Amino acid sequence: MKYPTYKEIVPVGTVLLIAASSFGLGVVYSNLIYDYQTLWAFKGDTKVFQNSFNHYLNWASAPAYLHYILHFVMFLGILGGLIKLYKPSEDTTYFEYGTLGLFVLSIIVYLTNLRTGINSVFFNSWGEVSMETGINVIAASQFFVVVLLFGVIFLQGGLYFAEWYDGQLKEEFFANEKKELEAKEKAESITTGAEKTKEKESKVVKKKSKKA
Repeated sequence: MKYPTYKEIVPVGTVLLIAASSFGLGVVYSNLIYDYQTLWAFKGDTKVFQNSFNHYLNWASAPAYLHYILHFVMFLGILGGLIKLYKPSEDTTYFEYGTLGLFVLSIIVYLTNLRTGINSVFFNSWGEVSMETGINVIAASQFFVVVLLFGVIFLQGGLYFAEWYDGQLKEEFFANEKKELEAKEKAESITTGAEKTKEKESKVVKKKSKKA
C-alpha cells in the first residue's frame, strides 16, 4: 500500500485551517446581532444589554459537548497549521508561521476574554466593571477574533495565489526554454545537413577532377 506523500497531505492542512477559521467566523456571526446593538449602534436603550446578556447566558448554559465541538474545531485548525509547518518551503515559511500565529492568537483571545466573559454571564459576576462594560468586552473581543481569522484566510488566499502565479511563471519559462531548445536543435540539424551536402558535393568534384 502506497502512503500519501507530504506534498499530497499539505492541501489537507489548508482545508483544516480554512474550515476551522470559517467555523469560528460563523460562531461570531451568530452573535453579531447582539454585539452590534450594544457596541456599535447603542442608542441609550439598556434593554439591548439585557437581550445580549440573555443570549450569552443561553450560550453559557448550553450542554458541555456543544462547547467541546468548538474546541475540537480549534484543535483541527492547529493541526492543519502544524501539518503545513512540518516541511515548509523557503518561499512559504513566513506565510505559514503567520497563519498559525494568527489562529493561535484568536484562540488566546477566546480563552482569555470570551470564556471569561461567558463565565461572568453565567455567574452574573463582573468584578470591578458593570454588566454593560462586560458585555461590550465580549463584543469587542469577538471583533478582534474576526480580524485575526480573516487574517488567516487572507494569508492562505495570498499563499495560494503566490503558488499559482509562481507555477504559471515556471510553466511559461519551461515552455519558452523548450521552444528555444527545439529551435536550436532544428538550426543545428539544418546546419549539419548543409555541411553534409557540401561534403558530398566536394567529394563528387574531387572524383570528377581525378577522372579528368
